[in-house]
Amino acid sequence: MKQSLSTILHRVDMKMAVAKSIAVLLSYLAGFYLTGSFHDESRYFGAMLASIASVVALQADFKTSVKQGWLRVVGTFIGSLIATIYLMLFPFSLTGLIVTVFLLEITCMLLKIPDNGKMATIALIVIMLISQKSPDIPPIVNGTLRFLETVVGAVIGIVIAWLMQLKEKGKTAC
Repeated sequence: MKQSLSTILHRVDMKMAVAKSIAVLLSYLAGFYLTGSFHDESRYFGAMLASIASVVALQADFKTSVKQGWLRVVGTFIGSLIATIYLMLFPFSLTGLIVTVFLLEITCMLLKIPDNGKMATIALIVIMLISQKSPDIPPIVNGTLRFLETVVGAVIGIVIAWLMQLKEKGKTAC
């Protein structure tokens, strides 16, 4: 079945495409420079995590953006905490990674974190793998940086959603 060009183009939300592009740019730069100030070797991970957090947080409406951003921040906090505690006691190992993921899942279930903390698991895995690649980074610095990168990215996504909402309200008022 053929679809008309106008039907296909109607699916394109140019405002959201531009907003996400700006969110990723700002988050990338913020994560890159924030992390690079403390641990040059993981600055690209910082850029990546901040960018991902902004994409997760930036939703079509402000209320959903706040909710998704908050879940990302809470999940990253829990994942960072468990990974940091483990890495303060033991060096990275595949067994340790699996055990911490298991403990994290149980923790998120007990705390009723939606989707059993998928975002927490992502944060934990990244922290553990960064510690494997860069064992010189202290666990507390590693965990704190990953948390801060996520907060920065989530805030950027939420602020852009808020600005989009303000612009829409301004249009309807005219």
